[in-house]
Amino acid sequence: MKGTKTDRWMNGGENFLDGMGQRVLALLVLFLLGVHAVSAQDAIVYGTITDASTGEPLMGAVVSAVKGRTGTTAGADGSYRIRLQGQQRAQLVFQYMGYRTERREIALHDSVRCDVQLRTADNELGEVTVTARSEMRKLKESAMPISVIGQRQLQGTASNINDVLARTVGVTVRNTGGLGSASRISVRGLEGKRMGMYVDEAPMSQLSNFVALNDIPTNMIERIEVYKGIVPYKFGGSAMGGAVNVVTKEYPPVYLDFSYEIGSFNTHQVSTVLKRTDRKSGLQFGIGGVFSFAENNYKMTLENLGNRMVERNHDRFNKLMGGMSLKATKWWFDEMKLELVAMKTRQEIQGIDLDVREAYNHSLNYITSLTLKRKNFFLDGLDFDFDAGYVIGKYGLCDKAMHRYDWDGRELPPVSSLGGEQNSFPSDGHNRSNELTAKLNMGYTINMHHTVNLNVYADHTSLHPNDSLMDRALGFRSNFPSKLNTLTVGLSYDLTLFNGRFQNAFTLKSFFFSSDSRSIDTYSVREPESVSVSKNYLGFSDAMRYKFTDDLMLKASFNSEVRIPTSEELIGNGYSILASPALKPERTTGVNLGMLYRHVKGDGGLVEVELNGFYNQLEDMIRFTPDMIPTMARYRNFGSVRTMGLELEAKGDICPLLYLYANGTYQDLRDVRKTVPGTEVENPTRDMRIPNVPYLLANFGAELHRENLFGGRGQNTRLLFDASYVHRYFYDFEMSRYQERRIPTSLTMDAALEHSFGNDRWTLTFKVKNLADRRIVSELNRPLPGRYVGFKVRYLFK
Repeated sequence: MKGTKTDRWMNGGENFLDGMGQRVLALLVLFLLGVHAVSAQDAIVYGTITDASTGEPLMGAVVSAVKGRTGTTAGADGSYRIRLQGQQRAQLVFQYMGYRTERREIALHDSVRCDVQLRTADNELGEVTVTARSEMRKLKESAMPISVIGQRQLQGTASNINDVLARTVGVTVRNTGGLGSASRISVRGLEGKRMGMYVDEAPMSQLSNFVALNDIPTNMIERIEVYKGIVPYKFGGSAMGGAVNVVTKEYPPVYLDFSYEIGSFNTHQVSTVLKRTDRKSGLQFGIGGVFSFAENNYKMTLENLGNRMVERNHDRFNKLMGGMSLKATKWWFDEMKLELVAMKTRQEIQGIDLDVREAYNHSLNYITSLTLKRKNFFLDGLDFDFDAGYVIGKYGLCDKAMHRYDWDGRELPPVSSLGGEQNSFPSDGHNRSNELTAKLNMGYTINMHHTVNLNVYADHTSLHPNDSLMDRALGFRSNFPSKLNTLTVGLSYDLTLFNGRFQNAFTLKSFFFSSDSRSIDTYSVREPESVSVSKNYLGFSDAMRYKFTDDLMLKASFNSEVRIPTSEELIGNGYSILASPALKPERTTGVNLGMLYRHVKGDGGLVEVELNGFYNQLEDMIRFTPDMIPTMARYRNFGSVRTMGLELEAKGDICPLLYLYANGTYQDLRDVRKTVPGTEVENPTRDMRIPNVPYLLANFGAELHRENLFGGRGQNTRLLFDASYVHRYFYDFEMSRYQERRIPTSLTMDAALEHSFGNDRWTLTFKVKNLADRRIVSELNRPLPGRYVGFKVRYLFK
């Protein structure tokens, strides 16, 4: 299912055709250029292999040509691709254990699609039916607590990843505004820097300061994996609250995907991908890009001004991303991929207390990455997987206006004689950051019962801030360079017994980090001191699963892990955030126990029910706090926090035309510190809920779908509805249930009508978010958009 937050009817849409329309058109022309020549001597046959009764992909199915020695196997999504040389016709054989063999006679030309459905066959040893599991099902049936979001949830009412995640059990997404605004994703109440963010299992790390998961178009995503509590060893790094891994699509030989969405608040989103594979060399060329623009000019209520309603007038956001890739599949490595990406962002800063008119953030970033993969790496059963990336970031805040204004238009003096509309000093930042990451994953399968894995993840980050205007206003140098090195080594052992009914995964990790920075002493701000730190820690986790039947299983996991502080937490940002060299890493000890029932009905429909209970103790929690030095802040260890809760989710195909889902989460985070840090004074907030964290959430959704509803062939229509409920919570410690510092209860509803035709070549979607136009606020009472109406067109060629 899909869904989102929302607002006012196309106000601003009429401005679409002024300078914006021209920019969008120019962008489309740029990204749609490029076609690669194809060898006329070879032919490519590709398609999918699925179960005829359930429609599930048959991962590992064998495809072979009767003549010649050409063959291949189907991937996780059931797709295959085979290259045939010097033939006009060919006969292909499709085989999978427990299924009847199929043969296809094919007339060859440049590119031929051949989809095959295999039917089960009775095994002579008994009435054993071999049921194939898709990659999503395998993940759900793994030992780790996980939610998997597939194509069904990625389309429809959803406009971005945050919309999808917000309806996932145990996940909270808290936005601070409209398109492009800052957002935080939490899993079971643990959020922010504790969460690991990955794209195709590669950590985003420092890149997350410039690009969010939300920037990845849903059209380019195969699925999203949400891990809870335990992060898979193969991901690397030291995330511990959980992880979100976005898996992008694999593409057929020729692929073009273009989409454009227009919506309220003058919102425009364009994305495109063009992939072309040269059959002879096995090289795949790709080019694509994303353009996002929004005025975000929705109305908001100012509680500090007697609930006065104003229109947001300085919240424009635009981001341009462009990239290219080159992938080789016929060289010594099974896969060798090089990617280059550039992105540019400009985001105005919306005032709440005052009418901010000039301040904005800006960034320009360049990313390059290299991926190498090979199975049977010099040794049968040894798999090699290596990722490396380099990020250059240029960014800063521009806040140097010589006047400020209140909401009545009255002119006020700047925050400093040198200018500025916010904080306590002006800014003209031209900062630079460099990050080099490398991840090595070596997995060795000893036999069908035993597997070992070695994961090594290294990260080097250097920061070079530059803001001479801030230094002049403060009267001392506050910008200085710093660097951080981290190394995480993980060794894991997987055990499988009882014909796969029992699985266990144990991981031991070693964490090392060193930093070099400068720290401004509280009592001598003019003389920053050089500080070097080097520390190492150990952690471990264990996850197990036992299947009572093919449909019912028990999951349990335990972890005691460490999270290395991020570069911002440990060495600051070189200007407004001070270094904290004495900062201790966070350590968590937790347990999860869950039951999963997953049944595939005779008509291919799916019914799934899952219940999870969890308990977690977080020690030395890191929090962002103001410093004694005016205008400065730093991260400090807060103390201990206890988390416990329950998750329940049910979803399934009620009938061939109707799909329903519902889930609920209760998460209770409590301050369990006995005394105020650094003193013997009894902690007045002991056993109180941690503020600014929702504790009761629920989601519900329905999808009504039918093929060829309006006649014809190759058409599909879907009507979708989603609802989200968040119970009221406080953004300060709850000293009294009558206190006013709280976020009110919210119930939002979204709907969409989606129609595809031409065998999914064209898809049209009309969506409305926040149907009832309810007033919604997020953390610290930040107003969110009201009703949003959007229309999206997508063209797909493959």
